[in-house]
Amino acid sequence: MSLTSHLKDPRSPISRFLAEQLPDTKAVMTDYRERLARFPAPLLPRAEAGLKPEYRMLGHTIDHRLRISLGAPTGAPIKEGIVRAVLDDDGWPSRDVIRAVQQAGDTMLEELARFENDTGQPLSLAPAEEDRLIRLCHVASSFEAIFRHCGWMRGNTLGLCAPSSTLDDLVEAVADYVVDDIRQQMQLAAHPGPFDTLRLLDASARICGPVFDGSLQVGGADADFILDGTLIDCKATIRPERMSRSEIYQLAGYLLLDYSNTHSISTVALYLSRQGALIGWSVEDFLGLLGARHDLATLREACCHALTGGQHGTPLPPPDPARPLPRPRAASPALQPSLFDQLD
Repeated sequence: MSLTSHLKDPRSPISRFLAEQLPDTKAVMTDYRERLARFPAPLLPRAEAGLKPEYRMLGHTIDHRLRISLGAPTGAPIKEGIVRAVLDDDGWPSRDVIRAVQQAGDTMLEELARFENDTGQPLSLAPAEEDRLIRLCHVASSFEAIFRHCGWMRGNTLGLCAPSSTLDDLVEAVADYVVDDIRQQMQLAAHPGPFDTLRLLDASARICGPVFDGSLQVGGADADFILDGTLIDCKATIRPERMSRSEIYQLAGYLLLDYSNTHSISTVALYLSRQGALIGWSVEDFLGLLGARHDLATLREACCHALTGGQHGTPLPPPDPARPLPRPRAASPALQPSLFDQLD
């Protein structure tokens, strides 16, 4: 289970802790929406007739392409996805297809490795090279889907290839609208987005796919970026106004899971890739808006204590009886809208 999966369960330890200690998500959402109004409407994908955009996959693809601009072309989820491709879904796909897909994945890693660079990469390459790179990122997203699902899930387009398929075949099978959509999002990343500057940060200030001290306690949570002390979660949503407490708690969860302050996070932010919008808060403002009654270090210790069943960390001091803590919400996860909701 990922952090988002844990947050969908109101009874999970992390959900209960966040609801009790950071109860005022509405204040953050109000501030977010006020600043969102300054940006233009989100870019919409233009799929060919008969094709429905795969919004979640497009979100993973822009994330991978942005990572390449930061000099980090591959990560553990992609590599592990290639390994986990041996785990079929009740006989689907066939053994022959799995072998072909894994071989293509290994070749893909070799090709992507040449984009690894401590000085970052351009946000846009020559047309033919950019086209190929975006398609590679989309194929990589399908391997990440295998990783996130702990094996194959029917509908993954990699499983529909022929047993004789090569990497070139998988790349050519990526729909043209994907290339067009990601190319436009990368243009927004440069202007009005911040990535033309962020990609030039010193390599030590660019962390892609960061994990945290408490990651394993919530299914191996990994965030998108920590850039110059700013924790950034990338959202390729077409409905940015539908921010929910789940997305706010995702940021808060990552922040608290860094028990030992390894990443020295000073700011948390959402990057809306279809608008080039970076909306963030200092850690102090973020916790203040959420109604925190303790400082970050104390909350991290208490979070560790809650998630390890009291084996580690330090519990919070007894609450002031004059200010009782709110009860955790027990709303059905199905009623909590997601930023990845699709068009009707």
